[in-house]
Amino acid sequence: MVRMILKLALAAALLSTAAASAQTPAPAKLRLAIIPIANYTPVVVARDKGFFKDENLDVSWTTVAQGAVVIEAVYGGSAEIGGSSIFEPMVARGNGLDISFIAASAHIRSNPPDNSGVVVRGNDSIQGAKDLAGKKVSAGLINGVNYAHMREWMQRKGVDPNSVQFLEIPFPQMADALFQNRLDAVWNVEPFLTFMLKSGNARVIAYPYQENIPGMDISCYLAKESWVKANPDVARRFKRAIDRATTYLINASKEERDDFVAKYSGAKPEVVAAMNLPEYATEFNVPSLKANLDIAVRQKLAKPFDLDTMIWKP
Repeated sequence: MVRMILKLALAAALLSTAAASAQTPAPAKLRLAIIPIANYTPVVVARDKGFFKDENLDVSWTTVAQGAVVIEAVYGGSAEIGGSSIFEPMVARGNGLDISFIAASAHIRSNPPDNSGVVVRGNDSIQGAKDLAGKKVSAGLINGVNYAHMREWMQRKGVDPNSVQFLEIPFPQMADALFQNRLDAVWNVEPFLTFMLKSGNARVIAYPYQENIPGMDISCYLAKESWVKANPDVARRFKRAIDRATTYLINASKEERDDFVAKYSGAKPEVVAAMNLPEYATEFNVPSLKANLDIAVRQKLAKPFDLDTMIWKP
């Protein structure tokens, strides 16, 4: 009789476990393609603090060099979600691709210094936009966000941007290109901007984002609109987790925030402590998005469209 009771109890326990397993689906796998800048530090926070796990998500990510590569990865299907500047997704949408913003990431800094800037050699005579005429400059990918904003900035300063020879150089390689005199100016981002300035051989001549569109959104999380419509619950869970991580990072002490940035970027803690971080955000600055679309249209990079249709509303 005792054996019979034990067998029945064991069977009941196994059935209960099986039922619980059936009620808890396997974690949804998400692949991210993101650029290796401090703006995407919340993905590490969400992983380490268990926010992805709380939403039953299995998230992995790959870093890529430029925002345009992020769009290619998401649209081509090698990643479900991407992290890039806000500009490339709008250009893609304005050219017919079904790319949507699914979560905010960061704004530029409200006051100088920004966390990206136009840099020249410390001993060079270049002081401003007018001195760049006839020079070799890299602002990342041609038709990318820095390139478009630099052209806009120069035009506002009364300088013909066509007088500049723009070269495509990845952010990590800009310092060598400038210091080896292969370029006259670069528009670099953190953490590479701090690396350059700490060398003592470089100085910033402008923060074009702050002059063009103060307080603008600079980065975002994106996905194909068709994927979001097919997977709305997974998209909502990702947004909840990343917003929670972003809020955690906003409220963290400087020391803890710097530790997370160092972990994500690979930069040494002393470098991170000197970096100008962006302003992390969970809400889009919609007027700034529309102002960026206006720049894309003026630069003939995209056709106008209703930007509100691009912002996913869960």
